[in-house]
Amino acid sequence: MIAFNDIENAKQIVIQADNNSFANANALYSYVLSLHKKVSLVVTQKIATKFSFLPWFDKARETLPAKADLIIEAESDTVALYLALKHNGVRINQKMATALFAGLIEASEGFLSSTCNGTTFAVASELIELKAQHFTCKEYLQKSDPLALFRLKSLLYKSMLQMANGQSMHMYISDEDLKSSGATQKDVAKVLKEALNIVHVKEVILHKSDENNKIIKIIKEL
Repeated sequence: MIAFNDIENAKQIVIQADNNSFANANALYSYVLSLHKKVSLVVTQKIATKFSFLPWFDKARETLPAKADLIIEAESDTVALYLALKHNGVRINQKMATALFAGLIEASEGFLSSTCNGTTFAVASELIELKAQHFTCKEYLQKSDPLALFRLKSLLYKSMLQMANGQSMHMYISDEDLKSSGATQKDVAKVLKEALNIVHVKEVILHKSDENNKIIKIIKEL
């Protein structure tokens, strides 16, 4: 939970974020700026280029400043952050609304996640009313799949086998597959989840083909 009293009392603030919390960190950065305080946005990993449309993307740095009164660890729960800002009477400007809407899209996987509920959509609606640039968010975040992901899909779908009357999908991957495709473990997880949409499939099992087909991950239909 963001300590708003601490923010009010601090003169120089650091907001730390990773890819999962970067959108929310942008909203917080805007808020702290509105208080006319010194603020730094520090990232703990390389931020994906899909976030380049966010207002403070170019302000991100990798090293902590020499001095700070308060360090805030941004979190990925956009709904909780929005409700906290609202509860504390914070005026949410367009830059904040856009960053928060981006956080909603990321956290909800484009509003397709099973974690979505009425509150998620209510917050999205309010952010649009606050002039969030929602079309820009969708354009950058939902049409940003890298070529490496498609190379990986080709490899995984080529190797797949359906068993148990089509209900169990088996896929196979090796270290060389990851290296040659340029994909990441996050890309692998995305393909596995996508495979659950195939008709009749109830579970997807990933095997390590260069380690005697050892099972390394199983995901099931909710």
